[in-house]
Amino acid sequence: MEEYSAEPPDAPPLLGSSVSTAMLILVAVLEESYPAELARLLGSSISSVQRTLDRLEREGLIATRKLGVRRVTLNPLYPAANELKALLLRLAEGYPEYAAIKESLRRRPRRRGKPL
Repeated sequence: MEEYSAEPPDAPPLLGSSVSTAMLILVAVLEESYPAELARLLGSSISSVQRTLDRLEREGLIATRKLGVRRVTLNPLYPAANELKALLLRLAEGYPEYAAIKESLRRRPRRRGKPL
C-alpha cells in the first residue's frame, strides 16, 4: 500500500489555530505518532511541529514519551480527555482525508524476508 501523500484539509481553528487542531485530529486518529510523521503529513517543518507540540504539552492536551523518538498521544490525564478525543474523532469524520491517511500508514513491522 502506498503512503498517502496529500496533506490533511485545513481544520477549523477550534483549538488555538487550524494547525494545532489538525495536529490534534491526526494524533487522535492515529492514536500515537511522532513529530517527523506529523510534519510530513501536515506539510510543515519539523521545528514548527516541535514548537506546537511543546505548547500543546504545556497546555496538557498531549502527552509525549521518549522511546528512541518522541512519541505523541492525547493526554489520558487531561480532565476532559474522553470528550476531547470524541470531539477530534467527530471532526475527522467530516474529512475523509484523515481516514485515508490512517489507512495508508503501515503500523506493524514487515515480515522477515518479505520483498519490498
